[in-house]
Amino acid sequence: MTRTDGFKLVKPSDEDSFIIAYGSNLVEARMKARCSSAVFFGTSALHGYRMLFKHSHTGVYATIEQDANCHVPVAIYRMTEKDEAKLDRFEGVPKFYRKQEFLLPVWGKNRRRRKNRVNGVAYIMWEHRLLGEPADEYFSLLDEGYGRLGFDREIIFKAVEDSIGRDEGRKWLDRFYKGDRA
Repeated sequence: MTRTDGFKLVKPSDEDSFIIAYGSNLVEARMKARCSSAVFFGTSALHGYRMLFKHSHTGVYATIEQDANCHVPVAIYRMTEKDEAKLDRFEGVPKFYRKQEFLLPVWGKNRRRRKNRVNGVAYIMWEHRLLGEPADEYFSLLDEGYGRLGFDREIIFKAVEDSIGRDEGRKWLDRFYKGDRA
């Protein structure tokens, strides 16, 4: 183990990786269906980033970009390198997404901070992609993940508003929740 700032850094074995999820992969069953070795490891936040929705080849999906005044809550999974390679293909690396490493503190399922930090990889859509409106089915997955993990839904609400405009975003969210944003 390597020591970093008084905390141990968790290093995956030579065949394991840590994946940082902030979009539809927040739903554990969905991640497990894509990557059978995926095990939920905990939660964290990417400080200095905000969420947006952008066009890919098959639809409009979540991505993150730097913004010093924001943060994005994330789930962290441990999986084999083989499954990470499968996820790379599924996410469209390198055509639609690139991978970026982050060193993060981790909170366990019990909401207690783990002593260890992890070096994980997040998928980030290329910046030149155009902003857009997510499909209801896709947004439902984010809403489910945020609810299950106890994340502040205001972050995904703001992502919609930042991606399609404040007024249009509010109308979209009102329609999505049928007047009930709780």
